[in-house]
Amino acid sequence: MSQPRDDLLVSVALSGPPRDQAQLQQLVALSRQLDARFRYWEVLLACDPGHDAPSELADGQLQASVPNLRLLQPRPGASFYQRRLAVASEAIGDVVVLTAASEVGYLNLAAMIETAEARHSLVVGRHVDANPLGSLAMALGRGAGLTIGPHDMLTIAFPRALLGIVLAHPDRLLATRFPPVDQRLPIVRQDMRAGAGLPRFRSGSETGPLLFRRTEILHRLTISSAPRVLTLVAVAALLAAFGGTLFAIYSVIVWLTLAHIQPGWFTTSLALSLTAAFLGFAIFGLSIGLRRLLEALTGGP
Repeated sequence: MSQPRDDLLVSVALSGPPRDQAQLQQLVALSRQLDARFRYWEVLLACDPGHDAPSELADGQLQASVPNLRLLQPRPGASFYQRRLAVASEAIGDVVVLTAASEVGYLNLAAMIETAEARHSLVVGRHVDANPLGSLAMALGRGAGLTIGPHDMLTIAFPRALLGIVLAHPDRLLATRFPPVDQRLPIVRQDMRAGAGLPRFRSGSETGPLLFRRTEILHRLTISSAPRVLTLVAVAALLAAFGGTLFAIYSVIVWLTLAHIQPGWFTTSLALSLTAAFLGFAIFGLSIGLRRLLEALTGGP
């Protein structure tokens, strides 16, 4: 039997505790797998004892089963992605895996860790099931400058240097879920274990939080697309301003060259064209000003 690697410190960070006995056993199995492959490792788990600690944690069963466990208490009311960011910031490993208790048993995390370290790449877990929101998320991701695959899971393995790049992103909550589009962040995808399907809802109580998380992430993706939307608005406003200016010039030429025009046509056309030109230039100025302000606040290019 090969000796555990002693040249690598591994951190596995979970945004929440196991929800049932099956997830607990999967986490215990993962700890044994890590202990067999790596000499130095830790498991970080964000848990609010007053709200989401299951009986296994309350009884100390998980602490006894996972010797290198660190429990982090997030601020009250922290969302799933805020917890994910918190455990990512606290992890000390050379390779950090961000995952969820519901996915631990469906991926070979040890293989993902070694791939991330050997190839100096982000390794993203990938499922094969249909994703009805995949196309929408991909479109919003492109607008927000993020890399989103339609079958990407929550689990990502980060080499330490690449995690530092992700944590320096202006929107760290999104960046720890969907890697930013950056040449310094190569991505490798690893499929889930053969024959494994995505975990389904075990109870109606899990449906609400999951739908809320998906709604939250789509909302944040829409907000993060604001700079590119402002650019499109600025271009459209500039075209409208030039169109209004050209129509105003056309109206003056018609009034000067034609002997007979419809009464009131010239004044109406001039008023409409100048209004369109003014609004176009005004919206253009506001759009580029807001874009510049966002760049100054986020440190973007």
